Amino acid sequence: MRGRPVVTEPRSLREQLADVPDSLALLEGLFTHSPVPYAVFTADGHCLLTNPAFLAMFGAAPPPEYSLFKDELLAALGYGKLLLRAVSGERVQTPVFWYDVKDLEHVRAPAEAKRIAISCTGFPLVSSSGGVTHIAVAYQDMTAELAAREAAQAERRNLLQVFTQAPVAISVLRGYALRYEFANPLLQKLMGGRELNGRTQEEAIPDLSPELLSLHRSVFETGERAIAQECPVTIDYEGAGRVETKFWNIIFEPLRDERGQVDGLVTFASDVTEQVLARQAVENQQKWLEAVLDLMPMPVVMADPASGDLNFSNAAADRLYGGHIPRDVPATAYGEHFHVTDLAGRRLRVDEIPSTRAARGERLDGLEVLWHTAAGQFALSISSETLPAMHGHPSVVVIPFLDITRLKTVEQHLQEAVRARDEFLSVASHELKTPLTSLGLRLQSFARAIQADPASALAQRHGREVEAMRRQMTRLSELVDGLLDVSRISTGRLKLQYEPVDLSALVREVAARFELEAARAGCTLHVTHAEGLQGAWDPLRLEQVVSNLLSNALKYGAGAPVHVEVAPGGLGARLWVKDRGIGIDPEAHARIFQKFERAVSERNYGGMGLGLYVTRTLVEALGGTIQVDSRPGEGATFRVELPLQPAR
Repeated sequence: MRGRPVVTEPRSLREQLADVPDSLALLEGLFTHSPVPYAVFTADGHCLLTNPAFLAMFGAAPPPEYSLFKDELLAALGYGKLLLRAVSGERVQTPVFWYDVKDLEHVRAPAEAKRIAISCTGFPLVSSSGGVTHIAVAYQDMTAELAAREAAQAERRNLLQVFTQAPVAISVLRGYALRYEFANPLLQKLMGGRELNGRTQEEAIPDLSPELLSLHRSVFETGERAIAQECPVTIDYEGAGRVETKFWNIIFEPLRDERGQVDGLVTFASDVTEQVLARQAVENQQKWLEAVLDLMPMPVVMADPASGDLNFSNAAADRLYGGHIPRDVPATAYGEHFHVTDLAGRRLRVDEIPSTRAARGERLDGLEVLWHTAAGQFALSISSETLPAMHGHPSVVVIPFLDITRLKTVEQHLQEAVRARDEFLSVASHELKTPLTSLGLRLQSFARAIQADPASALAQRHGREVEAMRRQMTRLSELVDGLLDVSRISTGRLKLQYEPVDLSALVREVAARFELEAARAGCTLHVTHAEGLQGAWDPLRLEQVVSNLLSNALKYGAGAPVHVEVAPGGLGARLWVKDRGIGIDPEAHARIFQKFERAVSERNYGGMGLGLYVTRTLVEALGGTIQVDSRPGEGATFRVELPLQPAR
């Protein structure tokens, strides 16, 4: 028969130690090598023993005057009294707290002492008689744990402060019911001060749209972040029965527990109502402006200066294109959509197309091109201007263009008429030249006969008439010569024959021929010249320049001296012709050098307005320049500058 197991009573530690040889050495080794810091205190709190782990923790053993129960740091926390209960036989433990020996006023702390976080466990040491004679205190270093805990708490406080003061509305929702755990002051203010925390979203904001509730729950269910841009939320924000719509940018971020499961979400919402309404106002203004531009008869397109893409065309431009001009066409694809040529018919490359040039910052001013579209071929005069960003609008390149197709047609007809006129003048001048030459010779013969016998009846009867006829013949010949020159210039048949010319001598000769005419005009000619001023010019044309300027000076400066000066300078040689006549208005200075232009009425002064035009053309053909300096009533000075050699 199996016996029953023998149950023995556990023996006390003292009984067990009695069987151990040299038990004191055993206990001493256990105390010395224990990794747990220990200190043994007397019943009145004075330290009796410390182990090496204690010394490593605090840097030194407590001095003799130190009393555990009078430690001001423990006393301030109430832990001195707690440890005193160990003297009464209790086992006690303090919470974790910061302890720094250097803060003790009655103890001189060792230099190596440092602030640490500790937890103390005190327990009584009972003598053989059964009374508590000492207490032992075990210390646990909790510095790392407490520092981490406090850092986490500080981080939470900082995060809470950030959430509280953030300029965005923030909420923390927990559970599938989406119960508010946190709502920052801004969110509560935007919600009209209504109570949110502790209530579900549907309870706190019952008029929230099902779509927005569904978006919250989808983030909770999928665990994926979501962003809603300019989300319209129509609710009674103030809780006063006034429903309004505001626009929000909302970020939904899932929150996970320690197992990685979604147990809530945090939302960050920014009220962008003002921005949305401002943009909508700008868009409405843009639509209004586009409607205005569509009513304009002038075609207009616009391009993005950053990319060059076309982003607007009005109705007039679309009509020329034969349909809606494609929007957002990149500059690199202009050649595929737009067939543009110069006036000669050469197709422009992509980088030459006006809209491309304008988009890259080039300012166009009346650029003329031909646009070939489904609606036909149009001659356009294109300009451009970059409008900087302003009033919420981005910068844009505005490209208006004029349809000058009719003008070009009229211009072509005018050019044909001018060619016909020039041809007529050329033919008429040549046809007039032959009879005028013959008539001139007969008048010269008649004049010589009269001059040979001044006392004859013929001379007495017709002498003055013949002289008048000679002057009119000379004037008519000059007009015909002028017409011939204009014809040669217009048709490009003006030829120059260069040879060495002494400019001073040429001017003296021309001036000498004008002595009689100057006398009739009541003028005296004063010629100042530098000797030996020679160059390569066409002598016939150069003589014509000097003759025209002298004739002009005698006509408009009659009764006053005329000064002619030749000197080196400027391009090489200079010629001045100065009169003291009626002068010329500064506004007419450029105009008088044009064909058939005059500064005064032909009723008072004859001529066809060709002399200065021919003079300018001849001077420029010789590579020179001509200018006038004059004011009404102060006479006129014409200055010609000529190079000494023709341009290569």
